[in-house]
Amino acid sequence: MIKRVLMLVVGSFVMMACGPGAKIDGKQGAADALFAASQPTKAKADASSTPVDLTGGIDFKCPQGGNAAINGAGISIGGGGVATSFSLKYENCGLAKADVGVAIYNGEMKFSQSVLTSGATVSVDQSFVGKVLVQGAFDDFIDVDVRQSVAVGDLGASGTGVSVVLKGTIKTSQDTFTFDETVSVVAGQISAKIQTSR
Repeated sequence: MIKRVLMLVVGSFVMMACGPGAKIDGKQGAADALFAASQPTKAKADASSTPVDLTGGIDFKCPQGGNAAINGAGISIGGGGVATSFSLKYENCGLAKADVGVAIYNGEMKFSQSVLTSGATVSVDQSFVGKVLVQGAFDDFIDVDVRQSVAVGDLGASGTGVSVVLKGTIKTSQDTFTFDETVSVVAGQISAKIQTSR
């Protein structure tokens, strides 16, 4: 009986030492987490740039498991391209990795995007608003009100460096970060901060 109790106590201390899941690490991590969250939008950007499908729904299979559902809410066609607005719902959607494991997204954001074509170049200007939990190996969230500009092809990239222009704010459990700059991210990865209990 004493041996069993001792094993339970030791097991509890081991679990406490691990602490909760990792946190998104600073401003860079916030940019990484947003870019990962935007990955499912490539399906709509590709469809809108043709244009073949502007407002229908799309189910996106997340690279690390789970799904994201995109449902169209509106459309605007202007001189610069096609603008569409959507609801993006994440369901156990594994979108990025860190040294600590997979980042799994749950929640919903609203986003709008304009697909701009110039010769052979296709870019997308996106605005995101909403709060999404970042779980799995993480215990954090992103609460965003931000605009992102990026080449459409980079949205589907994995493991490569990508340059994005961010304007607005991204809040995590650690802080609120304000962007008005070009940021370099590695597609499919998030900077993580390991939390240790005291």
